[in-house]
Amino acid sequence: MTKSNCKTNNGYIEGYYGKMLTWNDRNRILEHLQKNKMCKYLYAPKEDTYHRKNWRQPYKKTWSKNFKLFCKNACSKKIDILFGISPGIDFNFKNLDDIEKNNDFKILLKKCSFSLKLNARSIVLQFDDIPDNFSNKKNKELSEGKAHAILANRLSDNLKSDIYVVPRIYSDELIKPTDSYLRDFGLHIKNSIKVFYCGKNVVEKKINQSSLKKVSGFLRNEIVLWDNFYANDYCPSRLFIGPWKHRSSYMNIMINPTGMIETDLLIIDIVGNQLLNTDYKNWKNVIIENDIPIHFLEISKYFKSPDFTNKPKFKTLKYKIKDVKILDELLWSWHSEISREWYPFLMNLKLDLLINLGILSEDRIVKTQTNPITSKILKQE
Repeated sequence: MTKSNCKTNNGYIEGYYGKMLTWNDRNRILEHLQKNKMCKYLYAPKEDTYHRKNWRQPYKKTWSKNFKLFCKNACSKKIDILFGISPGIDFNFKNLDDIEKNNDFKILLKKCSFSLKLNARSIVLQFDDIPDNFSNKKNKELSEGKAHAILANRLSDNLKSDIYVVPRIYSDELIKPTDSYLRDFGLHIKNSIKVFYCGKNVVEKKINQSSLKKVSGFLRNEIVLWDNFYANDYCPSRLFIGPWKHRSSYMNIMINPTGMIETDLLIIDIVGNQLLNTDYKNWKNVIIENDIPIHFLEISKYFKSPDFTNKPKFKTLKYKIKDVKILDELLWSWHSEISREWYPFLMNLKLDLLINLGILSEDRIVKTQTNPITSKILKQE
């Protein structure tokens, strides 16, 4: 196997809900990662039932064949494939001290070992987005943080491979006042294991050393930032495609975007441009170079960035009938792979503008909006 030249942890996370890439999509992403000198790809699709819900079941032969070819392609491009697995919902943590008696550990170890034989470079053990109900499980002697750390340590010892972990608490905003999870996790996790973390918030406005101030008090481990700047699975009617601002190019950051292949290739180019040039002002050039009509820039204010933090501030924008005309031109005159991905976002924005400007008829509101929103709008009118 070709030795990786990957010296950073910049790359792409296939870790969103509601979308599933094809193998052809994934190979296209590898090309864009290589072009932009990014060298990590985390395979962790939430919609892959063998990743999370049915993590105990082995992958089918077809998947194994495709994954091996995918890893081979990545290797030729000096890109590391990280194999993610998420057993935390129902893993049996009993008898972790004697792994011969823990059947779940044997299954996990076998599945991770198999992915490494297929030429995955590293394993990512994921505990993100699982219920906070560990106290109801079988092993009463372990705290949740300690249990997750011990499992990662055991996996690391037996695989002799790089291990990453996504802890259940992966952002400061998820920490409760009486929570000891990160403290216990940090006390027991091996220093050599890398940890994914989002920062102060799940969707972080600024990623720098300050983003890691709190978690650094618990962990001595190397941190890889899981960046949800472009993610929209939590708000699927919205799209974020603006400059990748307020991110330090000197930190280990991997992006978790949309799962729409054409959009994600564009996002990789935007991020790569920022990493190579450290100047987000080149964003407009990247948009134009990717054959997005130049008049999209006139309405890009609606797609620039998410509303950050757990207490977002409402942005005041100037809504103009001119914006509706630009949207009409994009909707009916622009034809490409990416325009088809963006169609629902452009159309929904047009309808929202017409409603806000008070020029969408009542029958069109009833036809185009969901019942709860229609009820709210028409009552206000």
